[in-house]
Amino acid sequence: MRAHPFIALFFVVVLAACGSADDGPLRGPSGPAVVSGPLTLTPIRFATTDYVFKPKVIDAEEGVLSVPERHAKPDGREITVHFVRFKSKASNPAPPIVYLAGGPGGSGTWSASGDRFPLFQRMRDVADVIAYDQRGTWSTEPYMICPGSWSYPLDQPTNEATYEQALRPFLQECRETFVKTADLSAYNSIESAEDLEALRIALGAEKLTLWGISYGTHLALAYIRTHPDRVHRAILAGVEGPDHTYKLPARIDSVVHRVAEAIRADKKANRAMPDFIGALKRSLARLEKEPVTVEVTHPETKEKFSVTIGPDDLRRGVYSALGEREDIETLVQRALPVLEGDYTELAGSIVGSRRENRNIVMSLSMDCASGATAARRRTIEEQGRTALLGDVINAKLRATCAGWPVEDLGDEYRSPVRGEMPVLFISGTLDIKTPPENAEDVLTGFPNGRHLVIDGGSHDDDLFLSSPKIAEAMIKFLRGEEIVERVTLKPLRFKLP
Repeated sequence: MRAHPFIALFFVVVLAACGSADDGPLRGPSGPAVVSGPLTLTPIRFATTDYVFKPKVIDAEEGVLSVPERHAKPDGREITVHFVRFKSKASNPAPPIVYLAGGPGGSGTWSASGDRFPLFQRMRDVADVIAYDQRGTWSTEPYMICPGSWSYPLDQPTNEATYEQALRPFLQECRETFVKTADLSAYNSIESAEDLEALRIALGAEKLTLWGISYGTHLALAYIRTHPDRVHRAILAGVEGPDHTYKLPARIDSVVHRVAEAIRADKKANRAMPDFIGALKRSLARLEKEPVTVEVTHPETKEKFSVTIGPDDLRRGVYSALGEREDIETLVQRALPVLEGDYTELAGSIVGSRRENRNIVMSLSMDCASGATAARRRTIEEQGRTALLGDVINAKLRATCAGWPVEDLGDEYRSPVRGEMPVLFISGTLDIKTPPENAEDVLTGFPNGRHLVIDGGSHDDDLFLSSPKIAEAMIKFLRGEEIVERVTLKPLRFKLP
């Protein structure tokens, strides 16, 4: 769910490439706008963002909803949220399905225009499907991108203190840029949940069905806590509970060990790298003793860089390599040279990740406001001392929040959520960002909850698209039918050097 600078940069790059919304999924109005109080609905032509083949274009509605920046101050500053609605094909539709993107910082409308477009359209068999853009994300107002960028020094190995030093002036400039025109602390999950309630009221819907992934599940749970009687059903994939913003190192390690087991099960991969965990431990020990400096050349500009690599750089590299299933299958190919002492490829990726990082305000404020309980922070500290990947994933978030002071939502917000509505939790056994144990934590508060485990699935698209059985289960769940609770994917087949 994290990696916010890369999410923000993705949208900056996409918008720069597209030029305007008309060149992306929103192809302009196909009829007159209808204004009803704070809501404006416009018939549009919606297109998939397929820039290789001809995009699919369908009829839809674009919605812009004005909401208070602070819902406790309804007469204060107004902002907008945004959505695209695909009308249901059912003769008697269920309550509308609202898709909540991850990140925080992801865009529902862009999600609906990509690989998940067929799934969005299939859900229309049950109800209207709403691709929703949360406050502070693309197409909403204000959409605040921090000016400039920040870079981590190439001549120092990764550590939390240096992250904090590198981020602080960038974050201070960002805060000074927007603090007079926006309430930065209002970009939190409680206010965003109230935006959803305002959307429900504006649409005239008695209830909503929530469909979230990663951070979107965190937002869905915030809405369920405050408006349980307004939730018909929920599908939560890659669960981030109220106290899951900071990750447990032991859970991250458990996924690394599951991947190691998959390598052992692949005969060719096992011959190439028979002891991944042992080799990783030895490499980390060498880097702990003495970081290495590597000279790399940019493949296009031919600019030369000198990069210093420490143990936490290798830990971050392993974590990043376990994104989606297709990434995991390249692990042996990418890791073997590094674990044998050739750091060239790792150094090249470090140059890309350390230089010219961008952030959007919404991402910064949402995570820093959600925070963590003191008990979870203690557990993270204890586990981080012995975990194979240490605590490098939380380090950047802590460094960010140290320089981005917003109002903490408090431990009541982070307490368990309970609800009687049916909820389908979806997890992948190889999901290093939101492992299955997260869903099990939250499931205890939902007596009518079900947990669909994808054996061999990782994060992101894997949670929806890695098997047709997942979509079948989702549709059956929405119709109140019995579902399978385990989907087993084909064994990983690792690429070799």
